Amino acid sequence: MSKIKIDLTSKIKIDLTSKIKIDLTSKITQGEQTETIRQQAEGELREDGAVKRIFYEAEKVPVKMLVKEQELLIRRGTDHSNFSQMHFILGEKGQCKYVVEGRQLDLLSETKRLELKENAAGQQLEVEYDLFSGVDLIGSYAVSLIFA
Repeated sequence: MSKIKIDLTSKIKIDLTSKIKIDLTSKITQGEQTETIRQQAEGELREDGAVKRIFYEAEKVPVKMLVKEQELLIRRGTDHSNFSQMHFILGEKGQCKYVVEGRQLDLLSETKRLELKENAAGQQLEVEYDLFSGVDLIGSYAVSLIFA
């Protein structure tokens, strides 16, 4: 069910919110080893023009995604002591960080592919990136998120 919120104070703003089912596939390659992880979740999609916000839980950890044209921001976790924040910009490097028990690890993502498209199952978000710690490659990642 979608909700429509109209803000008449400055301009008309339509905020569509709907419940969604999510199929997430992550392929991680580190050196010669590759692992594929599949998860399913229920979540919420909020659309405001070309901006999409996706909310769901993966293994009891809340995940928030902000999808813009050629840009993706993902935040996992609930508190300031334990979370990750990933920033992807197509063709560019994005600042990322992992914070565990208050200790921060700064990382860099290099986005090779970022695409949002319609398919028979709903909408599909695909992102492929390399993740670096300084100049060292941690791994290559391919993530596909199908939501409907």
